[in-house]
Amino acid sequence: MYKCYLTCPRGLEKLAKDEINHLSNDIQINKGGINFHTDKEGLYNINLRSRIGMHLLVELFEFNAKNESIIYSEVKKFNWDEHIDTNQTFIIKTRGNSETFQNKNFLTLKIKDAIVDQIKKNKLSRPSIDKNNPDIIISVYVSDNNFKVYIDSSGISLHKRGYRNKIHKAALNESLAAGLVMLSNWNRSDPFYDTMCGSGTIAIEAALMAYNIAPGLLRKHFGFQKWQDYDQILFNKLKDEQKSLINLDHKVKIFGYDSEFSNIVMALYSTKLLDLENYISFKKQRMEKFEPKYTKATLIINPPYGDRIGEQDTINALYKMIGDIFKNKCIDFNCFVFTANLDAVKHIGLRTNQKIVLKNGNLDSRLLNYPIQKGIYDKKN
Repeated sequence: MYKCYLTCPRGLEKLAKDEINHLSNDIQINKGGINFHTDKEGLYNINLRSRIGMHLLVELFEFNAKNESIIYSEVKKFNWDEHIDTNQTFIIKTRGNSETFQNKNFLTLKIKDAIVDQIKKNKLSRPSIDKNNPDIIISVYVSDNNFKVYIDSSGISLHKRGYRNKIHKAALNESLAAGLVMLSNWNRSDPFYDTMCGSGTIAIEAALMAYNIAPGLLRKHFGFQKWQDYDQILFNKLKDEQKSLINLDHKVKIFGYDSEFSNIVMALYSTKLLDLENYISFKKQRMEKFEPKYTKATLIINPPYGDRIGEQDTINALYKMIGDIFKNKCIDFNCFVFTANLDAVKHIGLRTNQKIVLKNGNLDSRLLNYPIQKGIYDKKN
């Protein structure tokens, strides 16, 4: 069994737990992730199927140290030659905080020396460091004098599904976008709208859920595929199982609109990579022009936050327009606004049913729920 830590966007830990409940019965929620045990099949499945997770880390060992020489000796004790081959490349990522060890670069160098020296002693050769495309990623979490050392089974973050060729400057992390859809409790059959879709991430993640497409199927590589105990037969079987569960028979109405044509081009390219061109409708349209064809829909938007100085009046007017569209065009909709501008949302002018605290990177954010029903939208937020 592997002792695991799955990282995820802050605020989505409960969703991450719910996703893998059937693969582990000892899940514990932590800040920014969840701890649990699973076997090799579970490890492969979580990497393939988790919509919320970002890095699935396997704990190798833990120790306490008061100085650099103890760190070196503790790390060197481990059997690194059974995890990193001499012809492979690796990188060390050090995170956390410590009063004793404030220089993370020096700390990382010390750990690297211990790993290389252990392998060289046993194999008479050593692996190389590759910061851009390493075969093996070692993650070290430091808390004061405590060190936890992990190997990353995901490699690049799981939020990088493989359907983007370019990244919109304000694009949402795909794991966070999937979390917003899950938090909306959309039933995956009613119409779904994102009327400020950018490069289409929220709408695309909604489609992946609606058609039961595992988010990892388009990825070309996972970190565990470079491990010495990698089981290709098992992984291929699990991928085939996930492909067999895709259901494109019940067509769901999913729409993404944006005012910038370049964003729509990016969204359309992503749907082509996913073979979902006929299952999501993207078009260039300003939100002011929104005329929904369907009722009883779910709508989620991530409007601009207005980061630049002098933009506040413009942003306030934008958020007021959002509220006007909701109450005039979206009767019987379940509307959601995800934003880090907690002042601008007051100009929406509607009562929120729910405010969910989240993080968008380092930004304190909220997912605000506006269930729109005729006659109840005249009270301020």
